[in-house]
Amino acid sequence: MVRDSEAKDSGLRREVGFFGVLGQSVAGVAPTTTPTINVALVFAVAGSGSWFAYLIATCGMLLVALNLRHFARSFSGAGSLSDFAGHGLGPLAKLITAWALLIAYIAVSAATLAGSAAYLSTLFVSAGLSLPIVFWVAVEGSVAVLFAFRDIRLSTLAMLALECFSILLVILLGLAILHRQGLAVDLSQFDTGNLASGGLGNALLIAVLSFAGFEAAATLGDESRKPLRDIPRALVLTPLLAGLFFVFAAYVIVLGFNRYNIAVATSSAPLDDLAHALNLPGLGTLVALGTAVSLFTCVVATMVAASRIAYALSHQGDLPEIIGRLDRRSRPTIGVGISALMVMGLTLALAIFAKPLDIYDWLGTFGTYGCVIAYAMVCAAAPVYLHRNGLLRASNAIIAAVALSLLGFVVTGSVYPVPEAPLNILPWLFAVLLGAGTLYSLARRRGRDAATSEAR
Repeated sequence: MVRDSEAKDSGLRREVGFFGVLGQSVAGVAPTTTPTINVALVFAVAGSGSWFAYLIATCGMLLVALNLRHFARSFSGAGSLSDFAGHGLGPLAKLITAWALLIAYIAVSAATLAGSAAYLSTLFVSAGLSLPIVFWVAVEGSVAVLFAFRDIRLSTLAMLALECFSILLVILLGLAILHRQGLAVDLSQFDTGNLASGGLGNALLIAVLSFAGFEAAATLGDESRKPLRDIPRALVLTPLLAGLFFVFAAYVIVLGFNRYNIAVATSSAPLDDLAHALNLPGLGTLVALGTAVSLFTCVVATMVAASRIAYALSHQGDLPEIIGRLDRRSRPTIGVGISALMVMGLTLALAIFAKPLDIYDWLGTFGTYGCVIAYAMVCAAAPVYLHRNGLLRASNAIIAAVALSLLGFVVTGSVYPVPEAPLNILPWLFAVLLGAGTLYSLARRRGRDAATSEAR
């Protein structure tokens, strides 16, 4: 077993405490985007069964987290889940998982940058200031880069504080709905007939994807002060707390949709419409601001996570050595800079011809494939690792099997029925990029092995 005191030779500084580690995971999830964006999507297919879809998804993601925790208690490193997969399934699985996460984090960072810029632009338009979306992408992207370059301890704590602010705004809106409703319970949301007829399967797919990014804490394995204690806690607490928030938000928001007859299918901002129905337009504006803030913190968290995965790949020799170089303050500034350039370049290129929320949809979906692949790798690796060390119990195998089944459902549901373009090509594009990255690193390994043989 690796101990905290044994894992200090990476060169990165161990300065992040528990709340910083938790902040990295919470920001990776961007929880405020679920009630403002995803709940409306779930409601469109599941109606009053929305809260139940999130309850099932919460249980499923907690099972995934339990599989991750087996490794997080014993191993820590910037390689995150790729290190976990390698300990169970070997070097190739480690490499594939690392590339899946690297592609995912860059895509999600670009997606949330576009989403945050869209919300911020809308807020300024309502205040009478209209500027091109590329302006807001450039401004927010530059600020995110500054956060990513800053002291990681301060950045992660700032992200946690901003996320708490955003979540509080949604909770206030939920409490306003409950106050208007009184003590009466919305029995229609507990009607199993409504659940069955509301497309629970499609709703569950969206609900599970709402949790993607909760594993981001593991990328701070070389920077956490107590990684073997704090990272396992964050990996379990994040989906638990986020899930409780999602279930609450889904229930009260659907309660408001039903009571005030909000046209969710045709509304571009259903929560804002709901706030106006409550005669609280100012709160709707604050929730939109909170959404922009939540998406922004996700930009920073995933940008940092991408740089740490790239750092780990570089130290393994699977990416050029320059990416893993540290500055005088032991920060991977070159890796952060390259990640930032890729995120900014991708977002700006797409923003020239596509709507920002479409970019959010496309790249968010694209990035989620990487997270799901990484989760599946670790869930498959967990029973192998436990068996090899004489620790496997029947409950461990069941937890891994159920988690893998849920992840398999997510992957299957994302490709069949075949979605509309361009979502229909995203799984295959991800597979091509994942294969290209993996083959590139394998070629570097072969070249390195050949050079070593010749030297002998």
